[in-house]
Amino acid sequence: MRRSLHTDEEIAFLLDEAARGIPIAEICASAHVSLGTFYRWRRRLGGLKPAGVARLDQVERENAALRAELQRLRGAMTIQPTRQGVAERAAPYRPPRYRNSDACVGRFAFVRTAN
Repeated sequence: MRRSLHTDEEIAFLLDEAARGIPIAEICASAHVSLGTFYRWRRRLGGLKPAGVARLDQVERENAALRAELQRLRGAMTIQPTRQGVAERAAPYRPPRYRNSDACVGRFAFVRTAN
């Protein structure tokens, strides 16, 4: 999606102008945006003030950094050390085999798989 030409602080200022009673059509004309864009901004930022928008931006960047760290830690947990010291991925789970049979199929399969 295309990046906006307006910063979030500018958008919050325009929304604040609308809350103070300036006609929305006039605000949209001066900012060179459509009414749909203005209402999308209103839905996204609600009644936040410019300082609140700056705080929201900071929190979003912090969340992105935490998500990246979480992905890195999850990746580190799936790596198993070997005897040579070289790390490799953990083997996928394989269900246990019973009575030296590959697969129990047929009418009485539940009986053949019992220990």
